[in-house]
Amino acid sequence: MLRKGPEHVPDSWLLFALSILFMILASFSASILIEALSEEDFRLVFAETMLGLMFYGAVIFVFGYSRRIVRALTCIIGCGAILTVLFVAEFVFFRPFLGAAVAGDIAILIVLWSVPVEGHIISRAIQQHWFVGIAIAIAALILQLGLQWAFDTRS
Repeated sequence: MLRKGPEHVPDSWLLFALSILFMILASFSASILIEALSEEDFRLVFAETMLGLMFYGAVIFVFGYSRRIVRALTCIIGCGAILTVLFVAEFVFFRPFLGAAVAGDIAILIVLWSVPVEGHIISRAIQQHWFVGIAIAIAALILQLGLQWAFDTRS
């Protein structure tokens, strides 16, 4: 609902590690339930995720709020894991009824929802307007898609 921000999350390395574990489990379930990813695909997804997290960490640092990096990244990773679970559940449940193409299109909408979610988290972490956070989240998405496009071996 975008009512709370990273300031409502404890500044805890344990919570950060648990959110990473939750994201790994969600990603693993996605690879099993949707399609088997090759080792190269896993490396690319990992690199994209790390690139996005480093970008967000750098933005928070540049704005002078480095003490908020752990909280913000915990929120981004945790929300990403929740959205991944929703993505997988939607795809698995809707694919038999709507077909893989339509279920995939709906799943992409769930992925795109991560932009305003991450934008909200970043805007609260750097104490800027929501639109600044959205612009930063769009930049992160473009950066990640650029990395994916540059290293995509299927084309």
